[in-house]
Amino acid sequence: MLTRTALLMCTVLAILSVGVWHYANTSADYSYDRLLSSASVTMLDGINVDKNQVHIDLPYSAFEILQLAPEDKIYYGIYGPNGHLLSGYSDLPLEPSMTERAADQPRYELHTYKGQKVRFIVRHKRLSERSVAGNVTVILGQTTIARDTQMRDTLYAALTTLMAVMAIALLVLWLAINRALTPLSWLSSQLVSQSPLENGQLPATKIMEVAPLTQAINNYRQQWLDALAVMRDFIADASHQIRTAQATTKAQLEIALSSQSEKIDRSVVEAIYQDHTKLTRLTNQLLVHATIVHRGDRQEFIPLDIPVILQEVITHAVRDYAHTDIEFEYVAAHEKVAILGDEIVLKEALRNVIDNAVAHGSTGNAATHGLIRISLKASGPNCQLWVEDNGPGIPEEQRQRALERFVKVGSNTQGSGLGLAIAQTAAISHHGQLMLSQSELGGLAVCFLLPRLTEASNASLNS
Repeated sequence: MLTRTALLMCTVLAILSVGVWHYANTSADYSYDRLLSSASVTMLDGINVDKNQVHIDLPYSAFEILQLAPEDKIYYGIYGPNGHLLSGYSDLPLEPSMTERAADQPRYELHTYKGQKVRFIVRHKRLSERSVAGNVTVILGQTTIARDTQMRDTLYAALTTLMAVMAIALLVLWLAINRALTPLSWLSSQLVSQSPLENGQLPATKIMEVAPLTQAINNYRQQWLDALAVMRDFIADASHQIRTAQATTKAQLEIALSSQSEKIDRSVVEAIYQDHTKLTRLTNQLLVHATIVHRGDRQEFIPLDIPVILQEVITHAVRDYAHTDIEFEYVAAHEKVAILGDEIVLKEALRNVIDNAVAHGSTGNAATHGLIRISLKASGPNCQLWVEDNGPGIPEEQRQRALERFVKVGSNTQGSGLGLAIAQTAAISHHGQLMLSQSELGGLAVCFLLPRLTEASNASLNS
């Protein structure tokens, strides 16, 4: 707004400058033309007929008038009725033939004479004596030094005044714009400084212009937070209720399978058990994915010691899969590794990757035990969390699709297709990425590439 107004005012200034320049020229010409006119009239008064001849008696007052411009030079020429030069300069740029016109009608012309601009006046006087009859012509010229100076002074004074007025107007406009937009700036700063998930309302303001807007934002925000709270409560309730019901059903099926009664069709019960196990895993993964997305949006990160988190995850994995022939191997980093992240999200993502490795990583050969290697490496500004297995892996051309939700690739398609999608969502929420490659064990290698927390960053956070 200020820039466009300044451009508009500059355009107006340019137009006014042309008008001021024309006024300055007209004003200077008017002032000094009056001097020329007065001097020429005085000179004509000194021209008379004496003894049948034109007698010239130039009064000193005629030239004294022109002394008001002391730096200018004066040129004149007096011509008789027959056009002969009676007195003055004979090489003036105006010829006597050019001056024949009615008396009392002066004419002004601008010419270059002797390398200078000269303003001329041509005036006539009628002689009506018997011996001498006709017009006597006076051509009087004055250089334009004084009038140019007056024109420039007038022009500069007017332009200075106009520019001062423009500067004051722009300053007032700038203050007015800032005053008008201050409420919006205040509102923007309040919105930027607060998280959209905070329960706090925008502070009340005495600024009348934004008070209704602040109230509307608070109302909308409260409605959104209420809806978000309902969804969060639903996820928590669904997680608890579904998992409880599934755990009960699973326990009953295990009791049925352990019964020695021949009336139970064990194959049917085993099928139900397998389907129920798949349903349980799918439900858990859906809830975990929703939790990771929700917490990733909140970005409530704290410094995390990765080796400690890995040890906890591996401990739970060893305990959960103690009844299988899966072996776990942990390769620690040679230095301390920490990141800025969400502990719950990171643990859930690692558990899903490990569960995937357990479900799909075993070679299926009874003589070969499944091996899952979990390693931590420091790589410059990043750290790498590797989960590798000795299973069949995923073909290179299908690895990108494997990161999509509910997409099943490879030879084993019994899973839900959510494990790697959950891991990728967690990696992205931590400003990192998830990479799939061929493992040294022969199977799939999943790598979390996450930015490390440097000592300087950690110190700044603590301060």
